[in-house]
Amino acid sequence: MDDPDLSARKHLAGSDPAFPARREEAWGRIVAALDGVLGPAGYGLTRTTWNKVTAAGKSAVHLQRDRYGWDVRIVLRFVTPDGEVPDHSDWPGGEDVSLADFFEAAASDPGTLAFVDVLERPECLDLAVEILREQVLPWFDALHGDDPSRT
Repeated sequence: MDDPDLSARKHLAGSDPAFPARREEAWGRIVAALDGVLGPAGYGLTRTTWNKVTAAGKSAVHLQRDRYGWDVRIVLRFVTPDGEVPDHSDWPGGEDVSLADFFEAAASDPGTLAFVDVLERPECLDLAVEILREQVLPWFDALHGDDPSRT
């Protein structure tokens, strides 16, 4: 969803001396929300990345902070045991995949979360969590193979 007043809200946050601490609060909310869906699915968190390794390869959900400190992007990766991207019809190509890649036409990437949005509208995390649960995890499961004994 496009938010024309996001830059104004970022500007206000930038002049707020409490924003660095509030940004870390937002970061904590994001990590907790993602861990709530990824942890039960067998993904372990190391620093800013949740990983799952099977005989078919390694899937990862990574949180990539914007270098200016305004938002975080959810980046998806899968590598085969040879370190290559999967040769699979559902793989869009390249190394990194965003949540927007799960839509034919996305107005914006639902996996790019502005810290000010997470603070002001915590429900903005709901869409990212839903996409992870309903689309990303089944997609990763298919890349890993359906045999749960291999996890």
